Amino acid sequence: MALRTILLTGLRILAVCLLFAVCFAVGGALSGIDKIAQQSVASQPAPPANQQVPQMPENLLPSFLIFTFCVGGTLSYLILRSRWHGWMLVGAVFVSMYGISTVASQLDSIVFLSNKLPEGMIRAIFVQGAIAAALFAPLAVLALGKWRAASLRAAMSPAAPLKLASILLRLAILVAAFVFLYMFFGYYVAWRNPELRHFYGGQELATFWAALRHNWTSSPGIYAVAAFRALIYIVCLYPLVRMIRASRRESAFAAALFSACWTTVLLLPNPLMPASVARSHFWETLGFSLVFGALAGWLLCFTAAAPQVEPT
Repeated sequence: MALRTILLTGLRILAVCLLFAVCFAVGGALSGIDKIAQQSVASQPAPPANQQVPQMPENLLPSFLIFTFCVGGTLSYLILRSRWHGWMLVGAVFVSMYGISTVASQLDSIVFLSNKLPEGMIRAIFVQGAIAAALFAPLAVLALGKWRAASLRAAMSPAAPLKLASILLRLAILVAAFVFLYMFFGYYVAWRNPELRHFYGGQELATFWAALRHNWTSSPGIYAVAAFRALIYIVCLYPLVRMIRASRRESAFAAALFSACWTTVLLLPNPLMPASVARSHFWETLGFSLVFGALAGWLLCFTAAAPQVEPT
């Protein structure tokens, strides 16, 4: 029976990965994002000889399989570990998936890439993410057998509510950590690449603290955008932590895994961004997502013990 259960669960996870690939492709087709990208590439003039040509989709299948299995496997793990079921679980998966994979990530595109992306591209990305998440969330819950509540469920003592001061302190720590880690990985990972600096028209700065001062004087809005993205991450990760109700270690692991799995989309061929730039962003966002996700999962796991009442 144990072997049969393992095989059945493995087949369900593979089905979820396939469902994600189909939903992602359907979202792209209905949003028109591929058409916009192709029109943009066709209208671009030939690049100079010394400029790197944006990568073409010659390695699309391997990259897409990595992206599909990372996202599908991670979401399968979270859904299977969830105490929730049905539409409540569907809503949590949709909000977390769409909020982090699309809304939070595309805020950077709006701020930094509006003049580099073709007209209508950002809107198409938002539409694609919404369609893919809306289709995938209920299908994944159904495929993994979590539409109905389990007949037997272990009793769990509710956690005592935290004080408002403790909640506000955790939020402040997470927002401050997000801004710092965003700048830290951006400087030490992404900004080390000369081609990336040239792509964004930036300059090389001697130290990390010099970069912080430069951003504060030249574009202070970047800190406000990062703080707002932090709040989006917190809102989207909290339902995941709540629905699995695990130990702090597992909550940290789950949140880090969920945050990091979406970075593999940067491995996909991108006709609008040079391969070197996309790869630097991949390592930057991967390191950031693992560290911040683990911290968020740890702090958002409210495991304060409820007061025990001894039986008379």
